[in-house]
Amino acid sequence: MSDTMLAADLVWAESPRWRDGRVWISDTQGNRLVIVGQDGTQVHPLETPVNGTGFLPSGDLVAARMHAARLDRFDGDAWSVYADLTGFVDARLGDLLALPDGTVYVDEVRTPDEPGRLLKVDAAGRASVAAEGLVFPNGLAVIDEGRTLIVAETFAGRLTAFSMGADGKLDGRRTWFDLRERLGAGYLPDGICACRDGSVWVATMTGNAFVRVRDGDVVDRIDADGFAIACCLGDDESELYITTATSLDPGTPVMDAAHRQRTRARVTALPHHTIRPPG
Repeated sequence: MSDTMLAADLVWAESPRWRDGRVWISDTQGNRLVIVGQDGTQVHPLETPVNGTGFLPSGDLVAARMHAARLDRFDGDAWSVYADLTGFVDARLGDLLALPDGTVYVDEVRTPDEPGRLLKVDAAGRASVAAEGLVFPNGLAVIDEGRTLIVAETFAGRLTAFSMGADGKLDGRRTWFDLRERLGAGYLPDGICACRDGSVWVATMTGNAFVRVRDGDVVDRIDADGFAIACCLGDDESELYITTATSLDPGTPVMDAAHRQRTRARVTALPHHTIRPPG
């Protein structure tokens, strides 16, 4: 199996999610939802972009609106409000994680200097604060058969873990992996995804790489052709889907170019394998 380019003409490519043989991507700077599969590519233009996405037990997509205080759902044809968070949040909504029981965790992101929060929205649409004091919360993943939630704190350069109770309550906050300490200042975690073997893939932004972390060590690495945005796995974990971006303006950093819609983002499928624990 070789690398396969699935899309090469996006402006940005956040929150890739795999379902039923297709990869769903939020082109946040292009104001569109893009779905790529063997049957072709579907493009859904949006009046206001969505950021993090996930799938509800019904199979509908749930998405965080970047510039509106709500989660919306998409049934493949039309959008509707899933949870109105007006009055509860006053900052931008970021990445999102949907659990099999319909619980949704979503980042409330402020600035690199102003801590954000992680919000929990239950299946009835009721919102609560799951965690506070997070330094630019970003990618989210669950490991240990649902007992541990991992949050990427981008500008702290670390992955932070919480123990997750049966009711979804988070406690036992701890550093799970410190990218800046282990890899260098340019390695800042963006999107992440969990493997069934307990490892976590991390997009490292200006580190221009995707690293796979387990038990405090980097167990695999994929060097990227640009800014590393996000990643996801298919159900059988035979392929890893990564999203990357480059600036269209030589000499302009990718993040600066992205704010002016002057980036080119790509989605690539790579062969993937399970790493068995030692012993």
